[in-house]
Amino acid sequence: METITMSPKRERVKLSPEQLFAIYQECLAPGAPIKDIRECNGLRPWDLAGIRKQVRSAAREALAHQGKPGRRPKIVAAAQHDKTRAELQQAKDALAAVGHELALLKKRTS
Repeated sequence: METITMSPKRERVKLSPEQLFAIYQECLAPGAPIKDIRECNGLRPWDLAGIRKQVRSAAREALAHQGKPGRRPKIVAAAQHDKTRAELQQAKDALAAVGHELALLKKRTS
């Protein structure tokens, strides 16, 4: 007679998010053998329930905060940002000087 000994505690398998999502999609197929899929990947029943819950909440979050269609934000280098900020400050100073001169001219003519 042959005896099979199983260790009561199996090591947990660390799966990537892509792998977890692939397992989730595989379980969605009609008639999919969910128990076999879980066991093959070393997951417990509550692991699959947790995956479903995370996917559901992430989908709700993504649908609730849909961005406007169009251009995506552009990433600008710090040096370019600083240069543009300096140019903006120069333009503001020049506009303030012109406004001051205009105010002085109006006082002289009246």
